[in-house]
Amino acid sequence: MRTLLITIILRILLIISFAVHVFPSMKSSQLSKMLMNKQISYDFYVENGIYSNYYSIPFFILVLLNVWFTYFNSKKRNNGRILMKEIVIPEVNLDDDERESEITGKSAKVAFSVIIVFSFLLLSLFPMATTFFDELIAYSVFAVAALPIIGLLTYLITYKVLYSR
Repeated sequence: MRTLLITIILRILLIISFAVHVFPSMKSSQLSKMLMNKQISYDFYVENGIYSNYYSIPFFILVLLNVWFTYFNSKKRNNGRILMKEIVIPEVNLDDDERESEITGKSAKVAFSVIIVFSFLLLSLFPMATTFFDELIAYSVFAVAALPIIGLLTYLITYKVLYSR
């Protein structure tokens, strides 16, 4: 259970850091396009320029942590082989214990259902986002990043509830 919690926390932090890493690049390309189309002045471009190098460091550190943790956990099991199902579904022994397999399946099913419902909600909020947010790029980046985070949190909560029964 502790391994599952650490895995999901690491993956959520990785997704957030990737969104924070991608946002300045998108903002910078948007400002560059606006400068090329002469919609903004060069002074405005320089004042609002975002340097994304600082945002890359946490992302790459978390990538290394996720790779190390996945390798470390798979080395403890399965004779050191990393299986694809361990990378995708962060649960320990799917083949050994029938109850854990069932809990994992139900948790994944609930998480997938929540992602589908949440994606419709996010898509329906996109037209309203243009009136409420000045930065549509920020909304779109973090809305897309929220989908797997919601799925992982739903998976974790469902797994804990079903496991405690």
